[in-house]
Parts: sequence; C-alpha cells; structure tokens
Amino acid sequence: MSETNPNFEAQSEKLVKCLSTMFDFLGLNGNLHIEEAGEKMAVKITSEDAGRIIGRRGQTLESLQLIANRIMFKEDETFPRITLDIDGYAVGERERRERHSDDDRPERGERSERRSRGGRGGEASIPVEQLEQQARDAAKEVKKWGEPVKMPEMNAHDRRIIHVTLQDDPEIMTESEGEGNLKKVVISLKK
Repeated sequence: MSETNPNFEAQSEKLVKCLSTMFDFLGLNGNLHIEEAGEKMAVKITSEDAGRIIGRRGQTLESLQLIANRIMFKEDETFPRITLDIDGYAVGERERRERHSDDDRPERGERSERRSRGGRGGEASIPVEQLEQQARDAAKEVKKWGEPVKMPEMNAHDRRIIHVTLQDDPEIMTESEGEGNLKKVVISLKK
C-alpha cells in the first residue's frame, strides 16, 4: 500500500487491465510497469512495438494517454493523472521541448535521453542495445509510412551503431546530417 495513495494497488490493476485491453485491440504488445510519481501514476512501457506505440511525433502515445485518463477518471473521479512513458519517450517531454525550442523541433520518435557521449552537459551515452533497438524501430516506421525518420543529434560513436545496425537492410539507407561533432542520422527508404 502506498503512503500517499491508499488505493494505489487496486487502481494499478484497473489501469493495467484497461491498457492491456487497448493494446490487444490495437494489435500491440508491451510490458507495463506502474509507479507512483507524486500525485500521478507513471506507466513505464517496454515493447518491440515502441515506434508504433509512440506514433508520428508522439501522437499515438498522446492519444493512448488521453483515452486512459478519460476512462479511469470516468470510473473513479479520485483516480490520479496517468502519464505514459515508452523507452524514455513521454508525452510531456515532447510538449516541453516544443515550448522551449521553435527551430529545433523534436523529430518523430525523438527521446529526451538519447543525447549521447559528447553531448551537452556531458550526459551519459545510451547503451548499445538501446541504440540498436531504436534504429530497428525507426526502420520499421520508415517501411510502414514511407517517410524518412531523423534521429536526434548524437556523437560519431552512437551514429555508427545506427548505421551498422541497419547496413544489411535492403530497403533502408542511412546518412548523417548536420555539422560539428553532433549530427542527426536520417533513416529513409532506398531510392
């Protein structure tokens, strides 16, 4: 039982059931972990379908979050606000970045902690497995929608991981874009 929310366990079970049902209807798979985050319930999602769950510029994730909040609030007006986070991509993060930067708008699938070694403020690098998964997710999205995906700026080491991960895919091409040490990787269909 939670100190701040005595109904946390029961509410968590209802939320997991609701989100699992939504995922089933959408043909998505994901593991859900619910944590108390102040007066909110933070749902951490891990999935091989991360790109599909996030959607274009986070629209699918934002919609899922909105629907989950409405369903839970309609059943119980004391239900805490729900935030969804998948592999570090949260709806609130996208909105915050859009407010703080007009000319460096987030790209599809961009996540706040993707900054890598050599990034601003000396932030830690992303694990190789996570970069490889992000590359595969972006490639799936490119194949599905036919539009290029720009990864966030990263150093040469991390860009190389993206390029090497996708080099054997016959439908996909990758190229670095930008100037300086930090560049974006553009993943697109081969022409």
